[in-house]
Amino acid sequence: MKLKSIFRKLSVASVLAVAGTYIPQALAAPMPGTCERREGGAQEYPFSFNASFTEPDQNTTGKIIENAAGGEWNRPERYTVTCGCTNMREAYVTAIPLLKELDYTGGTDIEGTPLSYYALNNFLSVASMVYVGGDVEQNIAVPFYNKDNRNTGTPVSCSGARNTFKSGSRGQINLRFRRPFVGVQVIPPTRLLEVYLSSTPGVSSPTPVSYVTMSGTVTVPQNCEISPQPVVINFGDIMSTDFKRKGEMPKNFTPHQRDLTLACRNISDGVKVSLSFQGEADPSDPSALKSTNKDIAVKIEDSSSNAVISPNNGRLPVMMNYMDQTGKTGINVYPINTSNEMPEVGVFNSTATIRVEIE
Repeated sequence: MKLKSIFRKLSVASVLAVAGTYIPQALAAPMPGTCERREGGAQEYPFSFNASFTEPDQNTTGKIIENAAGGEWNRPERYTVTCGCTNMREAYVTAIPLLKELDYTGGTDIEGTPLSYYALNNFLSVASMVYVGGDVEQNIAVPFYNKDNRNTGTPVSCSGARNTFKSGSRGQINLRFRRPFVGVQVIPPTRLLEVYLSSTPGVSSPTPVSYVTMSGTVTVPQNCEISPQPVVINFGDIMSTDFKRKGEMPKNFTPHQRDLTLACRNISDGVKVSLSFQGEADPSDPSALKSTNKDIAVKIEDSSSNAVISPNNGRLPVMMNYMDQTGKTGINVYPINTSNEMPEVGVFNSTATIRVEIE
């Protein structure tokens, strides 16, 4: 019984020890001259934009679109910082890009600082400018370090509730085309840059007070129209006795030639345009288009090279004139025998869909 009693006492003592007093530790003051945001970590400033560029000269290598996001990078949220000082008036702002690949340097901000463009993907790069308030009130090219905001207001406590900022909440981006592209480029949420503050010039703070996240889409709408529409070819009357050998056209038959023209929009230099053919291939000759006569199929050739165009996504090259946004190409079309048998007398038809392919 004594042994059981001792175990009970030890058990109670153990529970009491676990429920002992917790004494919270006060947060250490920031290092002299540095600033940090303590509640919730760095403030996020996300913005999203959708841009569409319809002119051909915009979709060219090296083309820069200024202020591509319009006014979308403009957030209202403020945040409070604690700094390693007693009172402060001016703040010193640092903005560091988080994209790593420097793609291009060119152009300047309002102060003459060169703009640095960092690669977003294979097609686009971005230069960013962060708005600095105080008495500066300008978008400053990123990166920049210890930029004095030249604030002339009343000093505030370095650790007080009135020590609030919006650095990073507002800015501008320029986009640069690294090379032309077709369609839509999706920019997933991308951490673009981080902002740091300090209360003393020349001091670097160890943690950011805010960061900027960008997302959106960039669209280059492109299209071409084929002429004539539809493309109709009438072979006329053909004697069935002239179809004597499989794979050959009728005796003394001349292939029908058709010129095709394209009227295009927003096709830049270097963008490849072709025509694709979609139709049912003949089971006896997959390189030919099936017809309503089991003994006849239709061949389509590139008129410039005599290369056979497959009815199953075959491609026909188009010669583009990028300056006036037109293209031209041509086809030769003729019937062939598919069975070594004399075709049944009567009308035959064959159809295919022609699509413009832009890549």
